[in-house]
Amino acid sequence: MRSGNTRFPRRLRIITDSTAQISQTWARDHHVLVMAQHIRFNGKVYREGIDLDDATFATLVQRCPASAWPVIEAPSVDAYTEIYQQTLLETSEIIVMAPSDKMTHSARNARAAAEIFRGRANIVVFDSQTIALGLNVLVRQVSALAQDGYSSDDIIKLARGIVPRLYGAFVTQELDLMARSGCLRPAQAELGKLLGIIPFLSIEEGEIAAIEKVRSFDRALEKLAEFAAEFESPKELAVLQLAPQPNPQTDMLIDLLRGIFPELSHIPVQPCGATIGSIIGSSGIGVMIYEAG
Repeated sequence: MRSGNTRFPRRLRIITDSTAQISQTWARDHHVLVMAQHIRFNGKVYREGIDLDDATFATLVQRCPASAWPVIEAPSVDAYTEIYQQTLLETSEIIVMAPSDKMTHSARNARAAAEIFRGRANIVVFDSQTIALGLNVLVRQVSALAQDGYSSDDIIKLARGIVPRLYGAFVTQELDLMARSGCLRPAQAELGKLLGIIPFLSIEEGEIAAIEKVRSFDRALEKLAEFAAEFESPKELAVLQLAPQPNPQTDMLIDLLRGIFPELSHIPVQPCGATIGSIIGSSGIGVMIYEAG
């Protein structure tokens, strides 16, 4: 239900983090605050999307062994506390659209900081159960609803209806990274490397899990296309990888997807961000879909 005069929307601020892969220009134009993850690498600390863009990050880690992979840190409790304090100068109504709590600590840190302001502000932390394009879709939808004057309660109800229509699947050859992230046990990773196994990963209930395996990367790309083919008319579809530039594997997957969805004039290639990148590595690739309602 809308609240107030829709010509002059009530002040309600949306906060998310850099896992949503939202451009600073879009965020500024739509009054969305984006918290940067921190990336610790080679003794330096970078802010995702600010000090370190996707192309540079992908280049830095291209030959990086799993044992030396960058440490990805969600925005801290202190960082959320500071952004809440700043935002309360404008409004006491805040919605935090957080990536899946099973992939990062962003949601739990946002909730811990919100407790400090209990009774002084209405801060709602929404665990999106997704990341990257999925969270991006949610932030865009929620921002539009806020601009139209919808209440916090109604925005959250509508967002919950979108979550089941967000899907993602990935494949990767970097089994050491999967073991490091907990998607595979170390023994499984070692056996998989010996057998030349490529895991097929899916976002299930907020976490990335290995649900199937194939024996060649060409077959893995075909599995991604078959996954996408389960959706008759996706509202949004994108290919995701660590580097923003297409490569031969990207081109092959896009060709397969165009054969399935000839009506789609453009299938974008989007960066997956550091969090998913820490699981699939520089050779990983995936598909994310927002299914039409």
